Amino acid sequence: MELYLSLSAYGGISTREALTVFWNAGIRHTELAIGPRPDADAAQAIEDFRQLGMVYRAHHAFVWGVSHYPFNLAQPQDWKYFQRLTDYLATIGITAYSVHGGNFSKTTERKGAYAIFVENIHYLHQLCRERGIVLGVETMYPTPSLSAVENLLDNGAEFAQFCQDAPQIKIVFDLAHLNIWHDKDEIGLNQWLGLPAERLLEIHISDNDGRQDIHSRITPHTWWTSHITQFPVGVPLVLESRLNRLPVSVVQQEYERIVALIVSF
Repeated sequence: MELYLSLSAYGGISTREALTVFWNAGIRHTELAIGPRPDADAAQAIEDFRQLGMVYRAHHAFVWGVSHYPFNLAQPQDWKYFQRLTDYLATIGITAYSVHGGNFSKTTERKGAYAIFVENIHYLHQLCRERGIVLGVETMYPTPSLSAVENLLDNGAEFAQFCQDAPQIKIVFDLAHLNIWHDKDEIGLNQWLGLPAERLLEIHISDNDGRQDIHSRITPHTWWTSHITQFPVGVPLVLESRLNRLPVSVVQQEYERIVALIVSF
């Protein structure tokens, strides 16, 4: 079982500072993600720790330079950026990349936003495939009722439709996001976790209150822990619980605690 720690779990500082904490905590599997502050040293820091032996995956609008591009795949894209991004991933040997479905204004039509997303994801998949990168798309969550936007792929029916529309693209289950789904039920979750392992890219884990994606720490009472025995064998897990500003010793203890929790089932 591979457990990656997401850089989103330790944001607000530079990439080098965050990777230093991870390395000193004995963590050798990291998912590059939004969280660290963009700076000119980010790419060099990633490379330096790669040379030491850090193994990477990458997620959505991860930090890899001084500028940051928080893209939304439900809108038209600057494909020159994605060509540079996928070239960069290939250069540092990353072969697994995952993205969000994007969001759209509640004043616009969901069907149109979904069509743009599907068109975009097919093109991004082509860029990734040409560079030996496996692309995955993550389950999202319903936004609060007062939000001006809605997320695509925030329910089981739409995500099932996406799986039919893009069968060549892998799936990323975010179990904390699924906890917020309005149509979540035991039968549906069992069906999703019962998919063949080769259909999945990774599984994201953290906890929340069932209302907001707060990335809280996992406990033995976290809703999905009773389903651990159903996790597909060989699919990497990504820990996203917030650990910001905690000392190295606490980060190490939390990472080791989650490893122990998972293997105990």
